[in-house]
Amino acid sequence: MSARRNGRVPRAFWAGAAALTVSFLFGSSGALAAAPPANSTIGNQATASYVDPTGATQLATSNQVLTTVAQVGSFALDGNTTDPTLTGGTLTVVNAKTGAAGTTVYAPHVLTNTGNGADTFSLSVAAPASPNGFATVAVYADANGDGQPDSTTSLCSVTPANTCDVSGLTVAGGASFPFVVAYTIPGTATTTNFTSPVATKITAKPSPALASLYASTNQVAADADNVNLTTSAAFNGSKSLSVPAVSWVGGAAWPAASVSGPRSSSASCPTTASGVATAGAGCYYTTYTLTFNNTGGAAGKFVMTDTLPSGFTYVQGSAVWSNAPGTALGDASGAGNDPTGIDYSFDTANKALTFVVNSLPQNATQTVSFVVLINNTAAIGTSTTTNTAKYSPVDAPTATSTVPGTTPTSTNNSSFNVTGTYSVVLGSTTGTTTTAKDTTAGTPNSGTADNTTVASAVSGTMVKFPQLVFNTGNATDTVNLSTDLSGFPAGSTVSYYAADGVTPLGDTNGDTIKDTGPIAPGGSVQVVAVVTLPSLSTVPATPAAPYTAIVKGTSVGDATKSDTTGDILTKIVTVLVDLTNTTTGSNDPNKGDIGTGPSTQPTTTSPTPAGTGVVFPLYVQNNDSVDNTYSLAASQANSFPGTLPAGWTVKFVNGATGTCADTAITTVSVVKNTQAAIGACVTPPASQAPVTGQPIYFQVKSTITTSTGVVATDTKLDAVTVTTANTFGATLTPNNNGQVAPGGSVVYPHTLSITGAQSCGSTYKVVATLPAADVSAGWSVSVYVDTDNDGQLSAGDTVVPATGIVTPASALTSGQTQKLFVKVFAPGGATAGATDTANVVVTFPSVAACGSPSATDISTVITGQIRLVKMQALDSACTATSTTGLTFSTAPLTAKPGECIVYRVVASNEGAAPVTNMTINDAVPGHTTLTGATQPTVRCESTGITPTTFTTAANFTPSTIVSSTSTVACGSTTNTVAPGGTATLTFKVRVADPN
Repeated sequence: MSARRNGRVPRAFWAGAAALTVSFLFGSSGALAAAPPANSTIGNQATASYVDPTGATQLATSNQVLTTVAQVGSFALDGNTTDPTLTGGTLTVVNAKTGAAGTTVYAPHVLTNTGNGADTFSLSVAAPASPNGFATVAVYADANGDGQPDSTTSLCSVTPANTCDVSGLTVAGGASFPFVVAYTIPGTATTTNFTSPVATKITAKPSPALASLYASTNQVAADADNVNLTTSAAFNGSKSLSVPAVSWVGGAAWPAASVSGPRSSSASCPTTASGVATAGAGCYYTTYTLTFNNTGGAAGKFVMTDTLPSGFTYVQGSAVWSNAPGTALGDASGAGNDPTGIDYSFDTANKALTFVVNSLPQNATQTVSFVVLINNTAAIGTSTTTNTAKYSPVDAPTATSTVPGTTPTSTNNSSFNVTGTYSVVLGSTTGTTTTAKDTTAGTPNSGTADNTTVASAVSGTMVKFPQLVFNTGNATDTVNLSTDLSGFPAGSTVSYYAADGVTPLGDTNGDTIKDTGPIAPGGSVQVVAVVTLPSLSTVPATPAAPYTAIVKGTSVGDATKSDTTGDILTKIVTVLVDLTNTTTGSNDPNKGDIGTGPSTQPTTTSPTPAGTGVVFPLYVQNNDSVDNTYSLAASQANSFPGTLPAGWTVKFVNGATGTCADTAITTVSVVKNTQAAIGACVTPPASQAPVTGQPIYFQVKSTITTSTGVVATDTKLDAVTVTTANTFGATLTPNNNGQVAPGGSVVYPHTLSITGAQSCGSTYKVVATLPAADVSAGWSVSVYVDTDNDGQLSAGDTVVPATGIVTPASALTSGQTQKLFVKVFAPGGATAGATDTANVVVTFPSVAACGSPSATDISTVITGQIRLVKMQALDSACTATSTTGLTFSTAPLTAKPGECIVYRVVASNEGAAPVTNMTINDAVPGHTTLTGATQPTVRCESTGITPTTFTTAANFTPSTIVSSTSTVACGSTTNTVAPGGTATLTFKVRVADPN
């Protein structure tokens, strides 16, 4: 499909030509990064890792801060964003068309929604009144952008002195609606009653309901078409990457008319027709065809010019006219160089070809085609390989190829998409692009540059292997990751994380494969491959230790380019706990749940209506020689502590045949060498659209020291298929993990969300319970409502009474949220390492159908306790380099694309003993980038921490902010944080805005 005639706006595809309400998607993956959709949420949590006084490594998690992306409106009609006539200006003439009496001419246009949210637009075309009017004016959809109607069904059609109105055109943010206006010249038109040109105004407007989202100068956009009457020739022209229906020079086949491909790798590729056939590897060509016809009332002389963009070199002697198949047109001007009937020349200095067809008959269509070399200097994308040809729409009796005269009419844009050359290298964190590059393809080199070694790991646990991924190509590339685990025990699985080892990598290009995200040419990123070992009662003899996993990185830009690195585990210690769906478990190679998981595919997939819970039977096998109690957790990814999909809840109950109405449990005790049954009630929100196979990972983790002195854990994968929607639903999120000092307290935030379409009543009941043994030992808990809505527990917040009944300010309607705080108090005599689980349950006394959403808060007693609080502030102008004047809060924000969010993460040692090796870790949320020069001047600061050089330069990572960085950190591996000591990480991100 050729590009639209007006190249200043992006193209998109029409989704159903007969529909008036439409949603469009960009047709090219090379488009600018889109702004986040309106009403989407940007948010994440920070973590702080440290070593407590007992020598154990701890991980503290901050509260989650959320920013809602506001909708911003902007649009253009053929690149025009205003109606200049409203301020005394004149309309831009987009199309100048010529036709004979009784003919219809088509004028192409593009309406583009350049905002970040869908809107409903209207179009209007004013049909001039008789006697100087058209027989009809009609508007048609033009999905493929070829300047012709998609069908014979018009969106509107009117006679003279009326306005052709089209309404209800819903266009998604960042998408376009191509259309054509058809002007039918009356069969009785003469130069007396039809004075040329006849001008018509095309107007576009957004919906009145969303007018406030648009700038005052962008409330209406308009331009014009001119139509001329002629009794002689009337010409039309187009340009495309296509092979004509006639043979090439000497009867040879044309070079392929590729619409995309790499640029040439050499500056000395042949640029003659005879040299193309023998061109070496690395020389790339494509074929252009100029098509022109005469729909007028008489024959005429046709002239067209085409000035090539900088990314192309014309191939001498390659042009052929359809009326002379196989015969090369002469590139030099002058008589005798061309077949009879055409005058053709190429101006090397100006890179311009010109041709004149001496007499183009009425109703005839002809072509001139030629070949170009894609230069080795062509830019990636289309910026140096896009242009339009120019022609005269009427008879040009004096035109020659050297003096063509005026050629005022443009063809459509025609673009060749230059793809990059791609190359990747994977290695250890000490490797380079040279030392880590595989000598033998697919096989890591020996040595530390291309291999990462971990001494030992416990069966059923995760083993982290950090490695570097280099982009050694000439274009920005994303690298897909895969791992050959045949060198590890059967049942081993792999996950991929960012450099911090806690932020899961996603699928940024939508091909369902985990990847690195974009890497600039010559750049690199660190990723962490995390191998989860199977749960084994004995270490198998094969494969023998040491165990080797081969991680492969494959270029997304060119799937033939890849490299590998080795991850080596020297030995495995026996696994102690196994989580399965049945008493015997599954040995399926893809869906197996025997041994430490998870499997690559769900073991069990269960359907359920939206808003209705489904119970998965789970069996916990304690293979240890001592009794143990296991904490229960669920996540949408193999990362714990993790999160569930928005609005989803998981409630654990006793017994594999338990129901969602049973009492929730957060732990299960299992006698040594026996198995215990539990159920996991998974409930999607009532608003959940149908979805197939939503992954849900379940994990059990020992809370008591095992016989080997390690933490025993197992994870398994199941899935839920959501079928139909329900009308009631509520969620309580998130599950939390925290630390508390003996005699101290810890506060956990929760959000109660009404997710169904119906109200959940006028009151709700919230109860937080602790295990009976913990209550006897002196643990206690209180629940508060965030009455002042500031996101923090403060004096203005209301404690929930003993009855648990809360009456909110308004009814619990769909979409409403309520912030809650659970405050857990530890007894003064609590010992380091002791844990407590608070189970928080919300019920709705008058609307039982809304369910019983629950969450858990797990507190671990430590003598050195890090509390982590994340706050955010809005910097609308993105200019602040100081935090002075900014208002930080944990409460949600609303930001527009292009505005900035400043994050502040404060880590405090609220315990009675010092901790060491503290680092605050955070990630740049999706749809945002770091802001470079406008970052806060002070990004890492501290009090009560030694050494005193805990400063920005020494401890902030990255030390220089670059937009491609995905993670930031503040800390070191040698510090000591005294009781009361604090560290603060501050950084700024900009919400993506392609405008």
